[in-house]
Amino acid sequence: MTKGHCKLKNLKDQSKLLLRLIQQKGPITRNQIMDITKMKLTTLKRFMQPLLDEGFVIEADLAESTGGRPPVLYDVNPKTYYVIGIDISRTYTEVVITNLKMKIIDLYRFGPPFDPVNTVNQICSYIENKLHQLCIEKSMVIGVGVGTVGPLDRKKGIMLNPANFPSNMWVDVPIKDMLQQKLKLPTTVDNGANAAVLAEHLFGAGQNTDNISYFHCGMGIRTGTISSGNIIRAMNDYEDAFGHMVIDINGDLCHCQNRGCIETYCSIPSITKKFKESLKQSISGYVNKPYDEIDFLDICAAAEENDELAQAAITSAATIFGIGLANYINLVNPELVILSGPIVKHSALFYKIAVEMALKRKYVKNHGVSFSRGGHFKDNAIAVGAAVLLIEEILKNKNAKLLV
Repeated sequence: MTKGHCKLKNLKDQSKLLLRLIQQKGPITRNQIMDITKMKLTTLKRFMQPLLDEGFVIEADLAESTGGRPPVLYDVNPKTYYVIGIDISRTYTEVVITNLKMKIIDLYRFGPPFDPVNTVNQICSYIENKLHQLCIEKSMVIGVGVGTVGPLDRKKGIMLNPANFPSNMWVDVPIKDMLQQKLKLPTTVDNGANAAVLAEHLFGAGQNTDNISYFHCGMGIRTGTISSGNIIRAMNDYEDAFGHMVIDINGDLCHCQNRGCIETYCSIPSITKKFKESLKQSISGYVNKPYDEIDFLDICAAAEENDELAQAAITSAATIFGIGLANYINLVNPELVILSGPIVKHSALFYKIAVEMALKRKYVKNHGVSFSRGGHFKDNAIAVGAAVLLIEEILKNKNAKLLV
């Protein structure tokens, strides 16, 4: 463990809870903290002082005076301790260095993760070099969070056999141990969609919202859900159960060997396949690129230019996705639904149709669910969320009670 990790872990539970509150709500006055926690002033001072002494919290500013001396605003120190978040997805790997306010200090993204050893080497090389460039001592790095594709052995930090990865080398990969051994930093691993929904819940579009569903629409459909403030975990820590919801028992064959899964209609490979099939049967349509070179981005661009075949392919996929989303809303009852990932990012049409269909088909018509395109963290939600996971693992203690 690093010095920073030990200092954070060794704080008393009440100090951890105060830090968690200030991290999410700051800048905040002492009176506001007492209103939320119901702490007495003497108790607050006792558990706040270690946070100030160790540099986790600072007196950031002065609030407006309501008569008399302006009250001090407390906030998390943005320049003392840092966290690293890693997103290992099917088409890229992203690494972020954040401060304790979950603000990105630096970001590095590179190509598809073909080889686990090479991927880990690139991650570690970037981190070591960038920390040196930024004059950040490794002892002040709290640790590393990893968000990746399931299924996982989450406790051991092993990627078991992620579907649709760019190579078959990612089987039983001990990603946690590999990173810890090279970086000498505490590491935690979870599903990327769980990481993203947690980041949005605590620091993003879903602040003050206890029921959120996050969908990452790309090479597959990845889902993370928070209900009553807690992450809902699927069996074996899968994150693609929604993508394998069956909507047509006689439908297309899925790689999971079922037929008619949502993912067989709404993922990047399925949309691209459907478009190319329709293109073969048409004498018109998208002709600005050789057939074999057409990819999903070309289809999105063509749809924006009112190409009928491209619009039809995306509309069909979004309609099916929206129907599945309505079913999910009926079951989970979220207040906020965040749609993210490359499909949503590059196709406004997909987002529009999916939301319209979900609202039209959900059971309770007047249920006030809201939608967000991309959420607050956009493309960086999984990497930032991975950093959040690491901090939450240390700070969140459900059994701790504030002394009043």
